[in-house]
Amino acid sequence: MDYIYGYLEKKDKLRGVFIPRLKNGKRVLIRDFHAVPAFWLSAGMMFLLITGMLWTGFWGNGVQHIVTSSGAGYPPSIWVGSAPDSEVLTEDVAEVSWAAENLPVPTSQLISGYEQLSITDITNIANDIDVHPTYEVFYPGDEEGVFTLSTFPHRAQDEATVHIDQYSGAILADYRYDNYGAVGKAMALGITIHKGLQFGVINQIAGLLICIGMVLIIITGFWLWKRRKPDNSVGAPKSIKVTQAKAMLIILLIFAFIFPLVGLSLIVVYLIDRFVIRKSERLRRWLNVEEGETHHG
Repeated sequence: MDYIYGYLEKKDKLRGVFIPRLKNGKRVLIRDFHAVPAFWLSAGMMFLLITGMLWTGFWGNGVQHIVTSSGAGYPPSIWVGSAPDSEVLTEDVAEVSWAAENLPVPTSQLISGYEQLSITDITNIANDIDVHPTYEVFYPGDEEGVFTLSTFPHRAQDEATVHIDQYSGAILADYRYDNYGAVGKAMALGITIHKGLQFGVINQIAGLLICIGMVLIIITGFWLWKRRKPDNSVGAPKSIKVTQAKAMLIILLIFAFIFPLVGLSLIVVYLIDRFVIRKSERLRRWLNVEEGETHHG
């Protein structure tokens, strides 16, 4: 009998995570209308957070460096001849897709009697090699520079970065989505989906629903907190020792390692707790923190 009761209780709690419990009273229903959407939206929110961080200066550049240095960068097939030994990166000369930013830039061969190609010549070359018509043309910066064609349109599969010799019109590098490694393809798709472009209107509606859901979760969470908060405290559960929350501690340490600013935030929180909250009896009582404990709230 205890097994049956335990099974029913566990099943009821799971229903409060996956679907709202409609027959357990108003209080439970209100709670579930906050918790259940939060569960289903969590995957979408995590996706937007991770793909959005690809544009950050620290984390995004770090991921790029790992992808390039691990050999998941640029295959030999994109080069005409050997890959250039160049310290100039494509992001230094053109605005290109995420996967192509660390692509080394080749040099044009200055040949006697040759003049720089016209923009008409460059557009004809782009048409011949079937570059998506949304491309931009970036001009050479000096006599050894190259023309760079760059396009990162709505679909990741249409991305292209092409370097062209400014005198002969030779294709020196032609880097497309099909040339990306597994990580590069995942990142390219993640970015276009994040921007709401990859799947058109459906993609945009999904992103809008996630954003609206996030706002509603915050509002309903604040409202539920106000309903149950005691007058003389924040209403937080009693703090526990760090040793009683090992799993959470491990998760925090992992996030602190992957995202250094998370680690910095944790250090700030610890210092505030150690030197501000612990020194004030009023704050300890308001936050439900017992004196003398190293805790995880």
